[in-house]
Order: sequence, then structure tokens, then C-alpha cells
Amino acid sequence: MTTAIGSYATATLLKERLNIGTADIGDDTLLGEICDQVNGYVESFCGRAIAPISGTPTRYYDFKEPDDELYEPDGIRTITTLAVAQYTGASYTTLPATDYYLRPIRPRLGWPYTEVELSDRVTGGFTDFPQGYETVQIVGTFGWAAIPDEITDVALTAATRAWYARQSGQADIVGTDEMGRPVVSRFFSARDLGTLAIYRRDLPG
Repeated sequence: MTTAIGSYATATLLKERLNIGTADIGDDTLLGEICDQVNGYVESFCGRAIAPISGTPTRYYDFKEPDDELYEPDGIRTITTLAVAQYTGASYTTLPATDYYLRPIRPRLGWPYTEVELSDRVTGGFTDFPQGYETVQIVGTFGWAAIPDEITDVALTAATRAWYARQSGQADIVGTDEMGRPVVSRFFSARDLGTLAIYRRDLPG
């Protein structure tokens, strides 16, 4: 389970944007609901958390066929251990760090790596990740090192628009519409959706 650290929009940051004093707590519940829905929409749109992932979890990967490349949609910052099993249920063999590379070589500034590629010159015995269920095990740090400022800005801008809509008499600023879409999605401009699209999860080619 992915547990991201931090939120893109928070009630405290939204209060600063709205110039509401922190001592004024009368609307904290509504502000929190707006932020929660905005944050949920950001991750739903992007298909992943754009934030650090808590701790150094162990993740497992399946392969429908042997492949020398592994794709991690949340991103990988560092690998503590990478271990491979020859087939489903087999014992894991820990690979030396010289047997694999994090890629791309030059990720976008502030971005984590998204691929792990096996070297063509190996000492651990694996030139491909084997076919099977959970044949690869990675322990490491995942996700972004910090929430990007532009993501925070997009989230707070949408939350601010939602708040002003509420102040103008629009009561239904949270929840879903008749099509099941989050109501708060209407407060994201085309420009802001374009920013989110940069962070949208790519499918491995």
C-alpha cells in the first residue's frame, strides 16, 4: 500500500492563500474537506502520488515474460536491496549493485527514477527479470523527494477557487456529480490540468 508523506493542499496553506488567520477555526472542517477532495483528484488524475513514500518499503513485481527492464510508476530514489527469484515461489537471490542501473540517466529535475535496468555484464547470474509472480523484490525509497512546488500551487489554486465558489453561494463544492466525477474537478483550469498532465503516470512501453 502506498502511503505518501504530506498533502498538496492543506487547510493551513489554504488559509494563508485566503488570508484567513490561523486563529479562525470556524471553517476548518469545510477547508479540510475541500483540500482532501483536491488532493484526491490530483492523485486520481496523475495515477500516482507525487510525493515521498513513507519509509523504505519492500515492493514485489510480476513479469508476464522475461524482461531486462522494470518500471516503477511511483518512482525510485534509492535501492537498498534488489533480489530476484528464478520463478514464482523460488528463493530470492540478492543482486550486487553493479548488476543494475536506475534510469533515466538524467531524470527531470527533482524527479525520481522510474526504471531499473539490468546490466549486460552481470555477476549475479540474471540478465533478465524472470517471468512469474513476485519474481523481483526491491527494498528502497520511493516517490518524489519532496512535493513539487508547482503541484502544491495547482492544488491550492483549485482549492481557492472552490472556496470562493462556496462563498458565492455554491453549496455543493464537495462530493460527486451525477456522473460520479468529483465536483471539485471543475475548479482546475486547462492550464493547471496541463501541469498535472506532466506528472501523469506513463504506461511502460
